[in-house]
Amino acid sequence: MKYLLPIAAMVCTVGTTLLMLVFHAAGAANAGPEQIRSMKLWAGGLSILALVCVIASIVLMRNGQIAWAALIAFIPVVVMGIVFFIALL
Repeated sequence: MKYLLPIAAMVCTVGTTLLMLVFHAAGAANAGPEQIRSMKLWAGGLSILALVCVIASIVLMRNGQIAWAALIAFIPVVVMGIVFFIALL
């Protein structure tokens, strides 16, 4: 039961990453070559961030640091939310 919050944060991170990748794919339909390159870099960078944070969260869970694991797992969601909000402006 104590692992529920970090696991939920990891699931949220994975879902947000997939949603971000879908938005990038949808936005690339009418983009030029330079914009597509930029979108690929953003998508790759944010995907790597999510992967690193999920792996770090698993390591922290194994070490018994549940609160830190949940916090680290949720960081990509906050970053992607900020990027999405700025993109809407």
